[in-house]
Amino acid sequence: MAHVLVTGGCGFFGAWILRRLLVDGHDATVWDIERNEARWHFAMIAREIERIRFQQVRIDDAAAVQKAMADCRPDAVIHLAGIQVPGCKANPVAGATVNVIGMLAIFEAARALKSPPAVAYASSAAVFGSDRDYPGGAGDAAQPKPGTIYGAFKACNELCAKVYWKDYGLRSVGFRPLTVYGPGRDVGMTSFPTRAIAAALLKVPFEIPFSGKTAYTYVEEVAAYFVAAALSPPEGAPAFTVGGAIADTAAFIAELERQVPGAAERIRITGGDLPIAANLVDTELRTAFPEIPRISLKDGMARTIDVFRKRQADGTLEV
Repeated sequence: MAHVLVTGGCGFFGAWILRRLLVDGHDATVWDIERNEARWHFAMIAREIERIRFQQVRIDDAAAVQKAMADCRPDAVIHLAGIQVPGCKANPVAGATVNVIGMLAIFEAARALKSPPAVAYASSAAVFGSDRDYPGGAGDAAQPKPGTIYGAFKACNELCAKVYWKDYGLRSVGFRPLTVYGPGRDVGMTSFPTRAIAAALLKVPFEIPFSGKTAYTYVEEVAAYFVAAALSPPEGAPAFTVGGAIADTAAFIAELERQVPGAAERIRITGGDLPIAANLVDTELRTAFPEIPRISLKDGMARTIDVFRKRQADGTLEV
């Protein structure tokens, strides 16, 4: 079994990736700025959480990253630590320091090890512009045209990863998801659909601030990609576009109404399209990881509702 380092492991992606690692029998170490188990409890039970090693490491402190990596010596790295779209817009310098300099710190520390581990990292569909920029769909070979500073940082990271492969032979795999939903998703622009599910169950009014199409991917599917790529990385430094169920917000609410009657009365839609292409083409991803099944919007929503109902029953469900 492998020892896997997960940076930013206290976040939403981290919780479900840790679950996948532990279920498969691997060991996991988490780096984050503080230990926060709130999202872990959506994905794991207490005895699983007890198996996780935690280290307080700031990803923007290159010296600390170098030392911690040398001490940890992981077999693989899953790099998730970062600042999301609203934070990058509010403070671009902080966003660049964490999202770009932080990733370079991870790459430098990884390549310094005697046996450099592969790095599976979180890129984003935000490297793409709107659907009108990609009439044939946005796939791996499509030209990045980010419409946000966050997307520009992610595009920079993908280019840096390719240089690290060319210059040092460091393997890496980037993933470009868009609207990843599921239990524990509570921050960022694309968190609103997940929070709407909680609002529907709690029977409280809620607003989703975008109306256009997006690609919905359930978090367990994304977690499976990260784990598979980290443990069995392909040659080079590919960045895979992650597709999903393409639907506008009205269609999402219609599915929610089928599963939680009365939801449509409480969920309000405002705003227009997200500034990111929804027609994501993931042919290369599906070819590289054929063993990972796609989870439909219907099934992913049902899984989310199941977890949320348990939270609702014990009085801990929040919007």
